[in-house]
Amino acid sequence: MARWLALLVLLGAALAQTPLELEAFRLTNEARKAHGLGALAWDDAAYRAARAHALDMLERGFFDHVNPDGLGPAERMWAAGVLEVTVGENLAYYEGYTPEYAAGVVVDDWLRSPPHRKNLLKPEFTHLGLALVQKGDRIAVVQNFVARPFRVWVWQTPSQKREGRLSYRGSARATVGVFVDGAFVTALQPPRWSGELDVDPQSEVSLGLWNGGRYLLACAFTLPATGCRHPRIEWSARYTERTVASVKLQLGLPPGEHWLAYGPEPRLFRRVQGDAVVEVPLSWRVVWVGTPQKDKIEYTHRIPLLGSTAEPLQKGARP
Repeated sequence: MARWLALLVLLGAALAQTPLELEAFRLTNEARKAHGLGALAWDDAAYRAARAHALDMLERGFFDHVNPDGLGPAERMWAAGVLEVTVGENLAYYEGYTPEYAAGVVVDDWLRSPPHRKNLLKPEFTHLGLALVQKGDRIAVVQNFVARPFRVWVWQTPSQKREGRLSYRGSARATVGVFVDGAFVTALQPPRWSGELDVDPQSEVSLGLWNGGRYLLACAFTLPATGCRHPRIEWSARYTERTVASVKLQLGLPPGEHWLAYGPEPRLFRRVQGDAVVEVPLSWRVVWVGTPQKDKIEYTHRIPLLGSTAEPLQKGARP
């Protein structure tokens, strides 16, 4: 008989849970309650990802957080519809035991393993999908954790928009910071640089010189203007526009300041207060939602751009 454990922590239609999955879920929340933590809520998207991974491990004969296609927990959960950035995963494998036995002992097994215990008792986690899948005499159990500090409602409508591109080159002896509509975009390192930025028409572009702790404003212009005159910066730029496929993105956000970013690695483009409506190019593929934390932005949600549907990603009436 074999029993294996594994874990990982990372920054559609509902499936019906089985009674044994619900029992392991209950035992998970009992363990959290015993340690003064709040109960986890069930999450259907995390469950879809957990069940698919458990079945995949049994069918393809592997036991790992990363499947043979190279997809880890975050990628698998995002593909299943999870929007949150901070997720975690516990795995367990049993061979020669009954499913009833596995459901009854798996939480205790995880609690006896310090890394798995840390996941199971992590205060930041708020939601869970737990799958227990049997194939022959082998059983795989997967816990997929989600940290949801707040709910985001998302609606997407296909559209067309004008997109600007700013091509630039120049030189300076100090680092030059580029800001678009008040959001820091990139740092141009001395002595020479060149590049391109995708920007909204009529955006305000500001250049700042690094001065040992902060950027000092050197010049600013509103597109389609591109000029910057400053004795310490040589700047040449060209601005063009084109029509591109886009998405009208409606975001239901809690009151307060939020920052939006785009791309595989978050790149800031907009600060919003509460609910927001933005139109973004499909080529961005992903929009991130973050909140300011001291001197950094902490990203909480990752929204894939669908482009082919106006259905909300998070369904249900907003309270």
